[in-house]
Amino acid sequence: MVSDLEAMKQRLESSQLRTYNLTASDLVKDHLHYLMGGRLNVENEVLCRFVFPERPGALMKFLDTFSPRWNISLFHYRGQGETGANVLVGIQVGKSEMEEFIQRSESLGYEYVLVTNDSNFQLLMH
Repeated sequence: MVSDLEAMKQRLESSQLRTYNLTASDLVKDHLHYLMGGRLNVENEVLCRFVFPERPGALMKFLDTFSPRWNISLFHYRGQGETGANVLVGIQVGKSEMEEFIQRSESLGYEYVLVTNDSNFQLLMH
């Protein structure tokens, strides 16, 4: 219950422990809590969330767009039924290649958002 959670939060904070409420983050709920345990720092990693359409060839189209041009360092798939699949992807992209990466992402035609600088990702994975 919310009252129990608040009491626990106060007890933790009174013991000099910081608390973070991550319950409103779709990134945490859909992906990051499955990846707990930490990761290595991956050089030039760009983190994105894509929505893959539920149709044959969607993954191959994605791979043809980015690989072998860039290394795919993370791929976490969460099926959402008929609406598509929510996919967290890490891709190693040099700073000088970001414009090309964004152009390819947009030409792919899948909904996507860059989440590399997401505070929850930084908190849990670095």
